[in-house]
Amino acid sequence: MASSARRPVRQRKANPKYANDGWDKETLRILRASSESSGSSPNENLVSRIGSEDKDPSLEGAGDLSVVSTAPSQPSEIESPSEEDDDLSLSSEDDTTTLKHSRHNPRPHLSSRTTTSSHSRGIPSGRTHSSKRGRYQKTYGPEVQDLSDVIRARDIWLKGPDVTLPSRISISASIEQSRSSTSSRVTTDYGEYVPGSSESPDKVPLAHMMRRSQVLLTIEKQGLRAKYLPTPAVAHSVVLGPWGRQTKIDLAHLSPLDFGQAWPADPKEEAVQQEQGSSSFRNRRRHEGWLINVGESVQCLAWAPVSGPIQYLAIVTRCTSRQRQSVPGEVGDRPAFRPSPPYPSSIQIWAFETESTRTTGVRTLSFNAKPRLALVVGTDWGDIRRIKWCPSAQTGNTGHTGGRPDVLIGLLGAISTDGYARVLALNMPEEPNSGSPIIVRAEQAAITVAPPVDTIFTSLAFMDPSNLVVGASDGSIQVFDLASRGKDGRSLTSYLRQQVHNTYVTSICAAWPSPCSAFIASNSASGELVMTDLRSPDQDRISIPRACFPHRDLLFSPLTRSFITGLDRAGNTHVETHSATFLVCHHMRQFSSALRIARLPELSGAATALASSPWHPCILVGNARGQVLSTNYLRKVLPFRRGDAGKAANAYLQKICEYDWRPLSADELGGDLVPSHERKELDLYHGRGLRAGVSRFNEGFKPERIEVASMPSTKKKRQQKDSGVVAEAVFEEEQAVTAVDWCPNASCAGLAAIGWGSGIVRVQDLAHDLT
Repeated sequence: MASSARRPVRQRKANPKYANDGWDKETLRILRASSESSGSSPNENLVSRIGSEDKDPSLEGAGDLSVVSTAPSQPSEIESPSEEDDDLSLSSEDDTTTLKHSRHNPRPHLSSRTTTSSHSRGIPSGRTHSSKRGRYQKTYGPEVQDLSDVIRARDIWLKGPDVTLPSRISISASIEQSRSSTSSRVTTDYGEYVPGSSESPDKVPLAHMMRRSQVLLTIEKQGLRAKYLPTPAVAHSVVLGPWGRQTKIDLAHLSPLDFGQAWPADPKEEAVQQEQGSSSFRNRRRHEGWLINVGESVQCLAWAPVSGPIQYLAIVTRCTSRQRQSVPGEVGDRPAFRPSPPYPSSIQIWAFETESTRTTGVRTLSFNAKPRLALVVGTDWGDIRRIKWCPSAQTGNTGHTGGRPDVLIGLLGAISTDGYARVLALNMPEEPNSGSPIIVRAEQAAITVAPPVDTIFTSLAFMDPSNLVVGASDGSIQVFDLASRGKDGRSLTSYLRQQVHNTYVTSICAAWPSPCSAFIASNSASGELVMTDLRSPDQDRISIPRACFPHRDLLFSPLTRSFITGLDRAGNTHVETHSATFLVCHHMRQFSSALRIARLPELSGAATALASSPWHPCILVGNARGQVLSTNYLRKVLPFRRGDAGKAANAYLQKICEYDWRPLSADELGGDLVPSHERKELDLYHGRGLRAGVSRFNEGFKPERIEVASMPSTKKKRQQKDSGVVAEAVFEEEQAVTAVDWCPNASCAGLAAIGWGSGIVRVQDLAHDLT
């Protein structure tokens, strides 16, 4: 009986080596006794086994996702993958979105026995060690609500016509998807424009309350020209047209110019368009748009978030030396960190009429009526550095003191060099063909926020339609509720103040529009990039130190919930001999990892202006050389099957236009190079004033494939690297692109505004009808 119950002889095997094989039982007992861990120590006789894979079961259980797209069928540049577990799509049946079950049995997974909860500030990228479905879920989230936006963006915007610029048919498909989507990425077209309606789209009369608390005084046109909007002595000349047949046109101050007139029409193309198109739509020209001479260097641009046939663009220019000298006051030893004297400045708001296109729901610029200067707001706040529109426009009719109805278009936030942050409630005349603009002076803003002691406000952003976040020169950020009012009805008190940086906050951006608007990304003068969750700002914060020059623009794209900024050669981790600037993308779930999405041409200077749109993934970037480029960043960041390179979407960069500027010579100016009022000591902080010059535009460039990796060094570059010398390009201040902005309204999502340091503003519809 005993012999039959005896266990069989086990086959002898070589025992594996472990890290604690050299310790005896007494040593292990001492280590366990001195350990501060609250968990139990493993038995030294127990053999530990490590699984071959560390796979999250939630990722395995979630199968293929898919959404039935309502977009019209178009030729796609990349094939839709259908390989088993790598197929990721969204499926919607009977207005319900569900997860499909996996076609494979789940793999064995070693579950952790740790009962303590973990806290994570992000997850590793893992782009090369997991399937495509796993990379999507790790990057954007495991739930259907997390993946819906990026999957819809992939189905719409990874087509051949949208490699660099958006097509109108894709914009129309994006609008239709947003209407049928349950995601809160984008609401609607910021409310429909309903003339005669006395209620705002969201039923919150916040703008009406602000309008009653502000004081705007009407001033005469002579006072505007003398103090707030001085006229340059010399008109600006612009050279336009096809290469070799360009013409020179004088552009007067505040005068629009249709630069499409410099391009002769092709009779063959006109005949083809007349045969294919309807007679109700005007035949589009090869190049068309508006140029405006605003007289001074463009500080910032911002499209108003309104719907309707008229689109409004706010433009702020730099104060002239005469305006600064008109106000007595001394500049401190650190003018960037001290409030400036209240010298005069102004905000220009231009109205552009639009017309329908052949694509449903998409509008374009109208050339039947010239753009007009609709409103000028004179201020005594110093130089206005930043302006931002509140994302929710309050549209409706409000009463006017003179009995004339005005259309309220929205709330405009501004940061000026006197250190204050202000919000204005601005109205536009209902008559679109009004000849003269409305000229007012802002005696008192609707909301005035005073900075803390010994600091000034430097940047601002709207978290949502009712919360304003501002950054200060001491590295702190503050959040204000626009609905809360002080005793005077105009001041606000911050309900959150957090020290995020150690120095000057150069840019700040909220994750709006998305359900994650509590996440704030900010950049400082030291190059540090930080993302903060305002719900728990002390614990939930990610800091990325970067040894690079600070960038003024920081963008958020709701399509992938990512922040986009620039990265110059100084912040590059690789030792490279070129001076190119990169655009990088930081996903919210993988914020510490930067993905390169574009590389600007060499010897073109730093990226000086960036712009993104909530309706399409095309990024506009301007550099110090005056070039404006565009790229579809989705083609660089969306995962694809690594084993099949043909499934990848090639990324391209297209030059929209190339800009050249030169100053006028002494003979062209009549022998006087420097005006008498500017013959003083050079202001090192503000620089010299705008010089009279001539501008030239070159356009008609084809897209070029983006290469962001470190390229192999040529013989010339190796010699340059050995000598330790890297060439740097230096350009005139007037040649740089200083501001870029996409129109945030769905029907006009293709409209773009570009401003240069020479005072030229270009407004153009970059959407196209190519298939």
